[in-house]
Amino acid sequence: MVHDVWVEVDLAALQHNFAQVRSVVPSSTRIMAVVKGNGFGHGLIEPARAFVEAGADMVAVTRIEEALPLRQAGINCPVLLFAPVQPDNAQGAIEADLDMTVCDITLAETISDAAQAIDKTARIWIKVDTEMNRLGALPDKALSLIERTAALPKVTIAGVYTHFASAMQHNLANTRRQLKTFRRVLDSLPKSSVDCGLASAANSAAILRLPESHLDIIRPGTILYGQYPSAFVPRSLDLRSAWKLKARICQVRDLPKGSSIGYEGDFRTQRDTRAAIIPLGYSDGFTMVSEGQIYRQNMIRFALKRACRRLSVEVGGSRAPVIGRVAMQMTILDVTDLENVKVGDEVTVPALRIPTNPLIPRVYIK
Repeated sequence: MVHDVWVEVDLAALQHNFAQVRSVVPSSTRIMAVVKGNGFGHGLIEPARAFVEAGADMVAVTRIEEALPLRQAGINCPVLLFAPVQPDNAQGAIEADLDMTVCDITLAETISDAAQAIDKTARIWIKVDTEMNRLGALPDKALSLIERTAALPKVTIAGVYTHFASAMQHNLANTRRQLKTFRRVLDSLPKSSVDCGLASAANSAAILRLPESHLDIIRPGTILYGQYPSAFVPRSLDLRSAWKLKARICQVRDLPKGSSIGYEGDFRTQRDTRAAIIPLGYSDGFTMVSEGQIYRQNMIRFALKRACRRLSVEVGGSRAPVIGRVAMQMTILDVTDLENVKVGDEVTVPALRIPTNPLIPRVYIK
């Protein structure tokens, strides 16, 4: 079937980006490839499979609903759930061999009970909140949580991790403070004779800016998909974009000067105009610009530029402006200045990757 709208994903580019990340950390450092958020908009299963084939030691998602399809697709490496599971889902997570995040002893005990009920050992990662104030045990409670969890039956601690709040910002003082706090927790562990598995702290920004944060296993996310987290992160890798939102022109028509275009007719043609229509709109994620543009601009400048700029797309290597309002699933283009535009021609559309409609087919190339 020929798709009207699709996202083209280059798996070779994803594996290239993985190799770039691999090149900047010691061979002894493991890699947890983050595929949450529908693989940052690239799709869940095929990117995960590509990273595992490229050498990822494990992958990570946020929710159990993301993890189970990985297992069903035959991806058997360790899979970490960033969000603590609901108690009712603990047994299912254990049965699927999923690694679970624990932030308090209550959930650890629930997981232990579920593991005993099916006579299977559960793998747990302890999350330490070092200053993000979102998930995790506070540093002064972390050692007690680790020790009490380690003593539970049918539970093994696979790792201890934290998350940096501002590693992508210009000033790394807060990130260094978080790392220092996390190291204090780790340094207290030998005294307790508890094996806490792997230690992890580095996200994409920290991987490139703070080598001392690499520890046992890193957690690259956005850089695997060809984007830097912010303008403050050095462009030290040869990253390749792997994602393109595409649509096919479904009609081409000629409109006279003065024609009103789209809803409420708030655009009028200033000349005889050749218009092309694509069956894609705001419900698909169009009218949103790329993540890179957001990272490069503060929100006020972004809003001003957005208000003063006309949207455009790429048709056959040339730009074509959008005319009229972008509708839910239809957009009108001015192709007057382009030659030989016809029904079926491919159009490349700028959009945010993650919010792009997950129902749009992902078409994978190598």
